[in-house]
Amino acid sequence: MPQITKPAFSVLVLSGGKSSRMGRDKALLQLDGQTLLERSKRLGEALGAQQVLVSRNEPGFIQDLVHDAGPMAGIAAALPHCLTDWLLVLPVDMPLLTPAALKPLFLSSCPAGSFIEAFPLPVLLGKTDELQQTLATTLSDPTAKRSLHQAWTKLGLRPLPLLAPFAFQNCNDPTSFASIHKLLSPDNARQLGVTHICS
Repeated sequence: MPQITKPAFSVLVLSGGKSSRMGRDKALLQLDGQTLLERSKRLGEALGAQQVLVSRNEPGFIQDLVHDAGPMAGIAAALPHCLTDWLLVLPVDMPLLTPAALKPLFLSSCPAGSFIEAFPLPVLLGKTDELQQTLATTLSDPTAKRSLHQAWTKLGLRPLPLLAPFAFQNCNDPTSFASIHKLLSPDNARQLGVTHICS
């Protein structure tokens, strides 16, 4: 697929969760010979990102500055490392995402960014002072509800219709991961056209 025509953007892969429902580190689970983390990074590269950042609470990655605060903390910690005016945030647990499924985010003309309705992630964010201040204020208040959907609504991001539900499947537990793994078996993948989902 040709690279998206869009002002320069970065990609952030969120892979710092506790994976409590999965029972093991989701980012290191393998599909089609790749970990979910590797798969997400490849997707960022396939989209044409100028940089691919990884949020993960381990040495060598961008680590949360506010602990146990969910994906909002990962995004806030990564923003100072973002070298472009746009940041596409990808969850590591949506391995069926493709460039085609994400294209509507780039076609939206909203200066604050956009997301797919009912899914606060993935999200395309305009790197603005308002975004950074909103995240910082929410994270500094231990009583605040750290809802991405609320934050995106407050910031005026545009919710877009879900046009490719197949691509937005999460694997949060062993059952959902097994289901996605089965979908990507050679026979199913050929029928669905997702054998090389990021190529």
